[in-house]
Amino acid sequence: MTSQETRRSVGRPPQPGRRAEILTAATRIVAERGVETLSLAELAKALGCSTYTLTYHFGSKDRLLAAIVGEVERHLQAEIAELAADPATPLPDLLRHYWQAVRSPSTRPYLQLWLELLVLSARHPDRYPGFQDQAVTGWRTLAADILRARTGSDALANLIVATVTGLELDLLLNPDPTPADAALHHLLTLLETHPNPFDPTSP
Repeated sequence: MTSQETRRSVGRPPQPGRRAEILTAATRIVAERGVETLSLAELAKALGCSTYTLTYHFGSKDRLLAAIVGEVERHLQAEIAELAADPATPLPDLLRHYWQAVRSPSTRPYLQLWLELLVLSARHPDRYPGFQDQAVTGWRTLAADILRARTGSDALANLIVATVTGLELDLLLNPDPTPADAALHHLLTLLETHPNPFDPTSP
């Protein structure tokens, strides 16, 4: 192959759908290897592609990592939304399912990455365009809508979202999940015995 042909081959746009394939594979690799020391070149090698292909689709390592977190969130949101679509599923069961997914050791790297990117995106929104809206506003809106439909209370829905978010941070700061698990258990017990503690007529 001539040097001109090589340049033409390298510059050829990736096939349609390739971005989704790369994102799925990259998500798996980041889960296996972590994110702190994984360079774009190492990730490209593990994926069997060039760094050009990664930058073509994602622009930079920062944006690729943001896309990975977004991919994980979308899967979890879809799973929760599917459960919530069944009105017979009690609210405590929804929260239990979400918590089991969040506290899984395989999820911890994504929680850490999510928090890191959230802080960085607040300082450098140009490096992570749309990340805050995707990671915070979108997720909180979905959670609040689901909880509001179950509880009939905006205040209680927002309180539950804030409580669970705080417990997620506790999971990141404390290697022992026992305190966060105990706190969630108390929250679930409260919701099971008092479905709407803000309603004076609630038992």
